Amino acid sequence: MHHKVWLTPQNINDPNISLNHNKLELLCQECHNREHHGSGTVGDGLMFDEQGNLVAR
Repeated sequence: MHHKVWLTPQNINDPNISLNHNKLELLCQECHNREHHGSGTVGDGLMFDEQGNLVAR
């Protein structure tokens, strides 16, 4: 799950932000990485497997 509103020290204790299911979205690992790091790749020759482990491509 990914928070649509990024959690910060100012809003993390606000349950309307941190616990609101309407403010979450389901992303695959590649899309989550793209959202946070601007790229779908984790490193040259690396990828995540079905269990979320970093493995050689």
